[in-house]
Amino acid sequence: MTDIFEKYDLYDVDESFPIPRLPVQGLVLICGHSGSGKSTIIRNNFEVEEVFFDDNPLYTNFSSPEEAERLLLACGLRSIPVWRRPFHTLSTGEKHRAECAKILDEGREYIDEFTSVVDRNTAKALSYSIQRHYRNSGLRRLVIATCHRDVIEWINPDYFYDTDVYKWVDTGLPRGNLWRPRIQLTIRSEKYEENLWHIFRKHHYLSASYNKAANAFAAEIEGKIVGMCSILRFPNGAFKNAWREHRTVVLPEFQGMGVGTRLSETVAALVISRGGRFFSKTSHPAFGIHRDKSPLWRPTSKNHMKRTDYNPQRKTKESGHKMKHAHRVCYSHEYVGE
Repeated sequence: MTDIFEKYDLYDVDESFPIPRLPVQGLVLICGHSGSGKSTIIRNNFEVEEVFFDDNPLYTNFSSPEEAERLLLACGLRSIPVWRRPFHTLSTGEKHRAECAKILDEGREYIDEFTSVVDRNTAKALSYSIQRHYRNSGLRRLVIATCHRDVIEWINPDYFYDTDVYKWVDTGLPRGNLWRPRIQLTIRSEKYEENLWHIFRKHHYLSASYNKAANAFAAEIEGKIVGMCSILRFPNGAFKNAWREHRTVVLPEFQGMGVGTRLSETVAALVISRGGRFFSKTSHPAFGIHRDKSPLWRPTSKNHMKRTDYNPQRKTKESGHKMKHAHRVCYSHEYVGE
């Protein structure tokens, strides 16, 4: 039998490398090219197990529905309709976010192959979401291994081990802080609201309905539409020159960066700069929790209350929608600005 390797000048290479001692606490990033030993370092420090999901709705795979909500939001999987779908039906980016959330739910201290299978916008958004969760959750340690260097400044680790040189390296970033690169967000008024809603409707957490009387705004990053916000004027006599938020949605790959919050608050600031008032009611926890804490928003008398005051006899375009959600606890705020 012919030896196919006779034509190659092969020689044995010593592929051993040092296994670093990982810090016992902090946000630790291990980064280097494929095959440089990242997974070996993980296996030498942790009992590695596969992440398993069954064919039931995604949220049922967590220790509790409350933890599913908390951790899926923390990992930037904020398209709530996705939570009711089985894992195998999710997109690649959604699966990776769900896997990260499940790892955190199981109490593991490591994430291997981080962002290896997702587009780079999703990678950056997820990196910032994970960093924010770590800084705010009180976790003792989280070790992340990746071959992509474009996420370093979005993760902003406390410790960075470079497996290309097998050394601990200073990133030059403000260590230990919740920090991220600046994002240039362009917001413009959109005349063709229905066309805009067509892009975003399946990602909204309530329904695919849309009021044609709404005024819409589109948000762009580097020329790509990534989010939308629409508003409706209150009926005459309710409040003078008052508006309410109708739909605010961000594409999944950009969720977790704060785009939705900045978009909503920019539109709200525009309204009050013109002498108007701006109100918003939402049951989305990410929006609601932020507004409860923000000095830019003032809670109304309906905040954290069920809307049992809805009048079923009042016929409006949204009357059926309102009655359907009358018993849902909502966050209710007025934007007051700086």
